[in-house]
Amino acid sequence: MKTRAGLFRAAVMFAVAVGVFAFGNARAWAQGATAAPFNKVTVSDDVAKRTLMKAVINADTARAIVDACVEWQKAQPGNVTIAIFVLSPTGQIVDSHQMDGVLPIGAETGLMKAKTALYARASSGTVASRFNTVDGRLIRLDLGKSEGLSYYFVPGGLPIIVDNQMIGAVGVGGGNADEACAYNALTKVLGPQPPLPPPPAREGGPGPGQGGGRPPQQ
Repeated sequence: MKTRAGLFRAAVMFAVAVGVFAFGNARAWAQGATAAPFNKVTVSDDVAKRTLMKAVINADTARAIVDACVEWQKAQPGNVTIAIFVLSPTGQIVDSHQMDGVLPIGAETGLMKAKTALYARASSGTVASRFNTVDGRLIRLDLGKSEGLSYYFVPGGLPIIVDNQMIGAVGVGGGNADEACAYNALTKVLGPQPPLPPPPAREGGPGPGQGGGRPPQQ
């Protein structure tokens, strides 16, 4: 009897341990109110020695951001699909995903939004607010293209900043709440994020608080 009781206790303890591990693994990226450590979300020291760059988002973190954005989008009404891109600080795609049904323009604008955040060191929504006239935008449309970057004046692109270092950028396109998708994903994976900028005013139309709202985020 003692042997059976001992085996039963061991089996229970093993099952609990497995459950805790599985729960912890599933919640590993759910930072919520806790800021993710810099070393956890950037490339390893060995990689940094080879590339001579440490402040670069690692592949696991990029994938977690992509998954979190897709998960958030699936929970929204309307069956809207998105394309999401996570870029390194030098503009390479670290991870991306396109949900079924995204039009080609949605994928293209998602990448452009990420490049805008990377180039401007600010959200694409902030860029849209800063340069909110036709003339102000026209003279900037070609900026950065020689380096493979761009200005795209639509919300949905956010810089990825940890410990005051920009480790990458994320861009979402194809949906109707692209900026919110990116923002919620960064919050879930990396912890608290700076408040989003107010909606950009539309030239010749109502601004924030006047019925203007955010423009479509294609």
